[in-house]
Amino acid sequence: MKQSWKHLVLMALMLTSAAMAAVMRPTGSLADDRAPIDLEAMVPTQFGEWREQTSVPVQIVDPEMQQTIDAIYTQVLTRTYMHASGYRVMLSIAYGKAQTDNLQLHLPEVCYPAQGFKLERIEKVPLTLGSDTITARRMQTHLGQRFEPVTYWTVVGDHITAGGLDKKLTELRYGLRGRIPDGMLVRVSSIDRDTAKAHGMQALFANALVGAIDPAVRSRFAGLHGVQP
Repeated sequence: MKQSWKHLVLMALMLTSAAMAAVMRPTGSLADDRAPIDLEAMVPTQFGEWREQTSVPVQIVDPEMQQTIDAIYTQVLTRTYMHASGYRVMLSIAYGKAQTDNLQLHLPEVCYPAQGFKLERIEKVPLTLGSDTITARRMQTHLGQRFEPVTYWTVVGDHITAGGLDKKLTELRYGLRGRIPDGMLVRVSSIDRDTAKAHGMQALFANALVGAIDPAVRSRFAGLHGVQP
């Protein structure tokens, strides 16, 4: 009798776990509930003291090989901008409609070394975007004589994620609501041996860029602040 009771309890637990897994499994895409992303249209080509630079081609390091990019991301935007002072920065924005285990944002600290760059340093830093401060990451990289400091941040749904665990927890919160969130990686880099200067100019650029994006869609690029998913 005691053995049968244990079997019944075990079976009940297994059925409960299976039911919870089915209920908690996301069934809809957050992106389908919102206006579609159009990076070309949403990201202005000029704002403040910055203008898109099209006459002087500058190599922009892609996050992955083109085939992988096409499989992971729904859209990728790459541009070079020049400041009124003549300083250039490279912008890369990668957007993925669904953040699942098979479709995840590929982070620069993985992609740069995969292309031969040496990663000297990476750190989390506060980054001012308008009236808010987000958590971004800064990197020092180089490939031969090409020194390329990088600043980037990631957005899942409408929320900045500060790292792998934070990103997973954010995805889980959306999943508990039955939604698969979309994701965006915004990366700004410069070809510059002076890392401090590069990161300073990148911060100025990022602040101006986000401020120039339509407020109706700004949270898709810089997150909602003070609100849990």
